[in-house]
Amino acid sequence: MNDDKLRSLFASLATLTQQGPIPVQAYSMLAGQHSTEVLAEHMRLRWLSDGRFAPLAANILMHIHKADTKDISLSSNVLALLLNDYRNRLSVRNDSRLMFRNSVKTLFAMYPVYVKMDECVSKCFIKPMFSSLDALIDDSPDTDDLETAGILLSENGKVLHDLNSYLVERIIVKLRHKLISEDPVVTKHVRQIFIHVYDLWAFGWSELNIPECLLTLSAEGKLSIIDQTPLRKNDISKQEFGSKESII
Repeated sequence: MNDDKLRSLFASLATLTQQGPIPVQAYSMLAGQHSTEVLAEHMRLRWLSDGRFAPLAANILMHIHKADTKDISLSSNVLALLLNDYRNRLSVRNDSRLMFRNSVKTLFAMYPVYVKMDECVSKCFIKPMFSSLDALIDDSPDTDDLETAGILLSENGKVLHDLNSYLVERIIVKLRHKLISEDPVVTKHVRQIFIHVYDLWAFGWSELNIPECLLTLSAEGKLSIIDQTPLRKNDISKQEFGSKESII
């Protein structure tokens, strides 16, 4: 399978995930047909350009790991690329806010996979996840940044709380400040998301514990963190954010 076919396969899989679960046979097509370095790099290009791909990339990694638990080459390459983009996050964000948001989504999607593979290695995700959320909220955010941060918190708040409750409380305080601000990027929908996060935090990160009278978002109103329009290949292929060798 050449590079163009691999890109096309990833694009098709990302579309199919919107229709339902992907058969494991589709993942098996990827194993053994490319070097792990090539496969990891193509996965990175897709998850940076297409917000739908992060959970799919996590499933691919988990499937290939289960096929041979002693082979850590793909997981090592993926981890190196994730951490390298995190280290170069200022460059990534300056070049494309969309790619930065997608890289953050991928950090969160990959974390539970690495917990299952190697809990010790998974600890290297903790600082990037918290720092990236801070960047989405603090560093001159636009509306999409705030929406993404809010939904990541609503979906991963319990995990983050268990990792570091103090840092989560700091983030909650930041959301409260945003709620009372008059910044135009804090739209009505962003406020709804932030209030919902606050309710989840106040009631132990369980939707079931929130009184019905306090629910701020209906099932139809909840926002997906998917950026529906993927970047074109030319928008991302020119991006070079350092090499894996730069990782300490």
